[in-house]
Amino acid sequence: MIVLRYVKRGDLSYVSHKDILRVLQRGLKRMRVDVRYSAGFVPHMLTYTTAPIPLGAQSVAEYFTVECDGIGAEEFLTRYNAAMPSGLRGVFAWQVDKNPNLAGIVQASDYRIEAPELDAQAVERLASRDVWQIPIVRKGKEQTVDIRPMIYGLHCEQGRLHMRLATGSVANLRVDAMLRALNDACGCDLSLHDVVRTAQLARDTDGNWTDAERYLI
Repeated sequence: MIVLRYVKRGDLSYVSHKDILRVLQRGLKRMRVDVRYSAGFVPHMLTYTTAPIPLGAQSVAEYFTVECDGIGAEEFLTRYNAAMPSGLRGVFAWQVDKNPNLAGIVQASDYRIEAPELDAQAVERLASRDVWQIPIVRKGKEQTVDIRPMIYGLHCEQGRLHMRLATGSVANLRVDAMLRALNDACGCDLSLHDVVRTAQLARDTDGNWTDAERYLI
């Protein structure tokens, strides 16, 4: 089994998560990788991804797990980059004995935004709030949600905004919703395409944040 870290940059950031998955699976066929398939009437490739990012946002920390045989991590990465567009370039690959279930263990994502026009003091005031309620549409219905418990980090440094937001099935704050909240609160016009996910994180046994790759090496 192979776990791949890859980027999603440029024009590819405007391709939906489902279509990216199709591109990745078609790439596996071009790579001639012996991928395992599910049993049943309609077999499908046994591949897994982490939580998707919104359309337009970019990332340097996406993960793709493939159940396959007969290929090492280094060869997999070489074949992958030869078969895929540069906007989905593979960064590193690991060979693992079993599915690490990254979608289940990831609880937060780090994001970076180039925002030289953003008032750092205004961001500090927002970060110090005990409650921050915003309207969010879920399942076609608008509801008011307190997003403050889902913000684990928020600060400006040298014209860059850094955010650590909840990611996963237990708590999840989409970065596009966070961006709308910032634009409304600060009167700015931050663009989703300027957002880059830089890391996906899990809690270690001591409760500290650690990069998801710690579980793979």
